[in-house]
Amino acid sequence: MRLRYDKSITPDAKPLVLSGPEQLRVEIHIRRDPEDTFTLLAFSGPQDSGEPQKSLQQGPFHRLDQAIAAKRAIVAQLRDAGFEIADQQHAMWSMAAQRAVNASRKEKAEAVGDYRFDPKDVYLDW
Repeated sequence: MRLRYDKSITPDAKPLVLSGPEQLRVEIHIRRDPEDTFTLLAFSGPQDSGEPQKSLQQGPFHRLDQAIAAKRAIVAQLRDAGFEIADQQHAMWSMAAQRAVNASRKEKAEAVGDYRFDPKDVYLDW
């Protein structure tokens, strides 16, 4: 499968809003993580909904350019499906994006293992 990138999208990390058939709305956010990586978050739901119905998270991306390229590829696919960029609409699911990033950070922090070497752990007493 060959990816197409929508080069009409500005190369920045600002949220992007798309509107589509059946009054659907899609928002794409890029957030920086504490490890200096980037996460791409996409949310979808009805135009008049206060909360998104579906969410997708991709990453971590090690550079902002990689996250922007992923955003451009997703937008190209959504445009093929009938979505249009809604420049006049502002992002209303920014809080949902921040909650998703915070949940991901918490999950990573809880899963950290202790990988330090201690010679007593491998000492064989024969």
